[in-house]
Amino acid sequence: MTTKCFTVVCQLSLLTLLCGTPSFAQGTSSEGINDLKEEIEALKEGQKAIQKELQEIKSLLRTRQAPVPTPREFVLDLGGSPFKGDEKAKLTLVEFTDYQ
Repeated sequence: MTTKCFTVVCQLSLLTLLCGTPSFAQGTSSEGINDLKEEIEALKEGQKAIQKELQEIKSLLRTRQAPVPTPREFVLDLGGSPFKGDEKAKLTLVEFTDYQ
């Protein structure tokens, strides 16, 4: 008998919690939804400001591009250093390494 009473009390408690929560949630959900909408609008405004600043930075970078340096001819004396290829080549690639 006590188990049956305990079961009924638990079921009534659970039913009260489940039925009582939606009415409470509906009252606060409209406030919560409005708060979320305001927060979303604030985030959208912040995003628009960031995009505007990014476009300004891009336009500044485009106008300030560094000029391309003109190639210059260098004469480098390699002395008796070992090499591969033609001695009279127009272009020489030099690799400096340190094995220590």
